[in-house]
Amino acid sequence: MLKNNKLCGYVLRVAIFTSLLGAIASGCAGFATPNVQPDNRVNNYTPIQTTGGQAKETSPTKANQVQNLPSRTKNSANAVSKLDLKEGMPYQKARELVIQQGWQPNLQGDSPNLQDTSVKELFDFGYEEVKDCSGTGVGACRFEFTNKAGELLWISATMADRTNTERVVWHWSIEKGTNTNQSTLVASHQEKLPFIGTRLFNFLNGNGTGQSIAIAPDGTTIVKLNGKFESSVQYNGKFSNPIILQDGSGLGLLFKDGKVYSLSTDGNIAKGCQGEGTICESSLLEAPSPVIVDGFYILGGTGQGLEIKGEQYRYYDEEGNKEWQPISQLNYIKEGLIFDGENYWCIPPRRETGVCSENGWVPLR
Repeated sequence: MLKNNKLCGYVLRVAIFTSLLGAIASGCAGFATPNVQPDNRVNNYTPIQTTGGQAKETSPTKANQVQNLPSRTKNSANAVSKLDLKEGMPYQKARELVIQQGWQPNLQGDSPNLQDTSVKELFDFGYEEVKDCSGTGVGACRFEFTNKAGELLWISATMADRTNTERVVWHWSIEKGTNTNQSTLVASHQEKLPFIGTRLFNFLNGNGTGQSIAIAPDGTTIVKLNGKFESSVQYNGKFSNPIILQDGSGLGLLFKDGKVYSLSTDGNIAKGCQGEGTICESSLLEAPSPVIVDGFYILGGTGQGLEIKGEQYRYYDEEGNKEWQPISQLNYIKEGLIFDGENYWCIPPRRETGVCSENGWVPLR
């Protein structure tokens, strides 16, 4: 009888344990697949936000949860997201991260522009990957790395304060990548200029929304937004592909196959310029050759001048005239204002003291 009671108790405990086990299993399954409704909102101009700057393969539910996190990656390609870079992080730390992941300073291609004082200081500091710095806008500098796969990683960094060598990450991207997403920046590094001269483009095809880009033989590039009543310079520096505009917008321009594409702040080709889902692209139209009028152009405040006569120009100063050079080396900005790659030169109004600027003559009051 005692044995029967023990047997019944054992069977009862087994039955209870089995029931509990089934309940726990059901509860775990329910916990693993919460009932979360996906967010179907789409914003083509908002970068994908990820934890720690890394993009992971997630279900649609997890992807929508990730979008609410604070940090962000600058490119949706897997190779870029694995870099774990963040906007605003110290460049020195970013440099250590990418080198640990197998990237090495790019010592090929374009040589560092050591004539620029900021570039030379960064190069002497040990940043041999620096290529060039912008003298206007946010003063960003471009740093390049390569890996064994032949890919090029560029990082744009701005000054954290007033110290040139203390910089923070602003933008970055990998070129010649293997990402199959056609909307992602995967352009090859272009050492060769796409053209020399001025080209017009308009992503919106509207009145007052046109832009222009002028590229000089030495690579000096000026991008302008040509509004209805006035124009503004969006970029002034050496040509690179892509170009990150210096107007604080974080937008860029990608040149590929004879066209120009607008890049959003995450490095992807923007969409929606001429309708939902349309790629923001434009043909590059050759601008009518502007006529640089003959005359004497000056900087203002110095004894230096520039004389233009026909298809040639020459500099002059207190010591006399220099040799004539072809006028094709000059960039036409607007009537009475030209750019020689280093300085702006103006035909000044008569009897008015002032200086020449990128916007024209500025009188001294």
